[in-house]
Amino acid sequence: MNSFGNSGIFAIAIQVLFNPLYLFDNVGHSFGICMIIVNTIIMTGILWAVRTLFKYIFQINSQVALDIITFLVALLVTTSYYYSDVYNWWSGTPGYSGMMMMCLVSCAAMLRYNADKTKKRYIAMIVLGMIACTSMMYCVAVGAFYVVYTFIVYLHNGDRIGKKLLPLGMYILSGVLMVIAPGNYTRMSNEESTDASLFNAVIVTGYRIITRLTTTIQTKPWVVAIMLLILLLGIFVGSNRKHNLLVIIFGAVCTIVAAFSGLLLYVYGSNKTIDAEFTPRVYYVEDYMVFIGMAIAIYAFGSWIKQIIGVQINTMVAAGVSVIVVLLFAAYIMTGGRYAGVIQVDILAHADLIKESWVFWDEILQEVESAEDGAEIVINKENVDWCQYSYYVSLDEIPRETLTEDAKYGNCNQCASKYYGVDSIIVNLY
Repeated sequence: MNSFGNSGIFAIAIQVLFNPLYLFDNVGHSFGICMIIVNTIIMTGILWAVRTLFKYIFQINSQVALDIITFLVALLVTTSYYYSDVYNWWSGTPGYSGMMMMCLVSCAAMLRYNADKTKKRYIAMIVLGMIACTSMMYCVAVGAFYVVYTFIVYLHNGDRIGKKLLPLGMYILSGVLMVIAPGNYTRMSNEESTDASLFNAVIVTGYRIITRLTTTIQTKPWVVAIMLLILLLGIFVGSNRKHNLLVIIFGAVCTIVAAFSGLLLYVYGSNKTIDAEFTPRVYYVEDYMVFIGMAIAIYAFGSWIKQIIGVQINTMVAAGVSVIVVLLFAAYIMTGGRYAGVIQVDILAHADLIKESWVFWDEILQEVESAEDGAEIVINKENVDWCQYSYYVSLDEIPRETLTEDAKYGNCNQCASKYYGVDSIIVNLY
């Protein structure tokens, strides 16, 4: 009623009911450990869903093949970009990474239902999909996947049309409820975005997606290498189902449309311009959809090629070609220090700065926490260098009015003041 809507009722409920800040009273070490556990669970769920999607879409029986494919997709989504605010509980975990997991798990549930047609899996498919659709960023992805596999791939699966339409109707209902939620428009009003232009939002979104794609190809060559390996796996391993090239192309288009819709909501809701700063968490939605969706489409294309040539490729030949591809791209990535852009390598390079940043902000919070009730806190501190691997709390130097008891909104300084029981907080960084 007062904010959100597009982040999802389910995500908001999780944020409020199970917020680790309540459990650990903002103790940094405990909170950090909790985040590691939560995000490990989420990534495990995402990769389980990816493995399940490949297993059922292509009817792959080889566990080794599924392991390799899942590992390659894991490399795609974890080595290319870092999404600092997605790994934070309030800013991104339930509404973004948590809902990404629900989106992929619901897609996996659709395929599992079509495999055995049990009532339990039919209900699970509906419930999981509705939960994912409470986040508007994932509505199109869930709906598009359901349409492709229920009304195109599994058109003649024996279900009555009414039984097929019911889940889709429930997904649409969940999405519509989020669209019309009063909190969306209240939030836009507070962010002064009520005069946003949908046409401009479409232009900005298209520009950002194209820019993201070209930047990824130019600066992250290992992404091209991984996609090529997935294509080769499609040719070598193939699929036990026949694939139609038009359906593959349609699926790839649906992937781009789903990513476009997720980003469009953010652009329109925040009235973003071409050169505006974008939060990493919204790129997370786009990147994961594109990486995972295109990995499936590229593998399908490889399977289609194998289907057309009708030749079973020798395992040793397949392994040899794959090794050559890996070595060639490895040599290219090593030249000119391109490997430094791999997230894990970059984290190690910034290890000392990450530690320094953590200590820096922990000292600020300790000073605030130890202050007397009702105090007016002013902190003057020499800033540390910026680091994308440290998610700063954003306390600033601007004086703010103390929040009233019935206030529904506040900036970081005001909310922190209320949380710690002080009158005001000002942090001057120089």
